[in-house]
Amino acid sequence: MIMVFPFMVFFMFQPFLTEIVHMRGVVLEQTTHKYAKLAAREGYLSPTLINQMKADLQALNFNTTPLVVAGTTGGRVARGTDVNITVQYPVGNMFILMNWFGSDSPSGNYKFSATEMSEYIP
Repeated sequence: MIMVFPFMVFFMFQPFLTEIVHMRGVVLEQTTHKYAKLAAREGYLSPTLINQMKADLQALNFNTTPLVVAGTTGGRVARGTDVNITVQYPVGNMFILMNWFGSDSPSGNYKFSATEMSEYIP
C-alpha cells in the first residue's frame, strides 16, 4: 500500500497543478496584450505602465520579483511605429512529486510578446 501512495497522490493532484500552470500562462498572455494596447496609446511602455502591470499581477498573487518586462521603453514613438512588449516569468515546478523519481529540473519561463501600432501623435 505504501508503494501505491505516491502514484495515488500524483494521479489525484497532478491535473490541478497542470491547470494552475496553464491558467498562469493565460493570465500572463492576457496581461501582455492588455498593456501592449495601453502602451500603444502612450507611444511607449512607460515606467508607470510597468509598475501598474506589476501591481495588477501582485493582486493576482504573482511574485513580481522574477518578472521581466521589456519592450519599447526608450521614449515615445510616433503614430504608425510598432510598440513591443515582452513579458517573462518562471513557470515553476510542474510536477507534484518533485525529486521522487529523479531530479525536477526547472521548467523554463513563460515568454509572451505583443506588438501594437503606436497611436501617439506628437
